[in-house]
Amino acid sequence: MKIDKISVDAVRYNPEFGAFETLVRIHDRGHTYSYPAQITASLHVEMDVILRNLAQAAVQTHKAGRKAPADATRIHHAAPTTPYSDGAGSQSLLGRIFGQAAA
Repeated sequence: MKIDKISVDAVRYNPEFGAFETLVRIHDRGHTYSYPAQITASLHVEMDVILRNLAQAAVQTHKAGRKAPADATRIHHAAPTTPYSDGAGSQSLLGRIFGQAAA
């Protein structure tokens, strides 16, 4: 298996479980797979250690998914996703509510 790239979404701390959580995307042979990843760690752990452990957890799930797909959460993206934009992002919220009359 050759993993081309691993990207990590925003990392959140879940105080209920005392764990860091994120969605990890693995680009493998032209396909993108997404895995929810969670590691239990203290708030004082350095971010690079947290990111490395989250990525390792996702890679382990990715490898297990090849052997037993029923045991792993594996989302395959058929096409790259692009964020939705209605063109209103450049205008402030008040400007959109009141039109151009807001000054």
